[in-house]
Amino acid sequence: MKNIVFLFFSIICSCQTSNVIVSSKPTHIKRKIISFKENEEVLILIANNNDIIEVFKENSTKKCKKIEIGKTSTFKIIPVSDLIQQGINSPNEYILNDSTIIRYNHYYSGEKKQNICIQYAFDITS
Repeated sequence: MKNIVFLFFSIICSCQTSNVIVSSKPTHIKRKIISFKENEEVLILIANNNDIIEVFKENSTKKCKKIEIGKTSTFKIIPVSDLIQQGINSPNEYILNDSTIIRYNHYYSGEKKQNICIQYAFDITS
């Protein structure tokens, strides 16, 4: 009887589908930021290739990371859009609020909360 029970559980375990684990390790990317949107909680940086980087705001008065619009910056991010499981089709749209929907190519989230100061890069030669 023990052998039959063991055989039964062995067959059931071998027939289960394997789960795919997608890594969400932080990585570094470089993007040229061309625009941004924000609300009270989050800042959305929009890159020239239509990628978005979501950065949650830190609620403190610490120094801020300066981002210049029109310049390339490096970010430590987690690739959110790559974590969507296979078989699920979701639109590439980020809903910031009731009236702002941002279409994106890839969606990244900042590794940690941080203060970001937006500056505009002006080209004096043009």
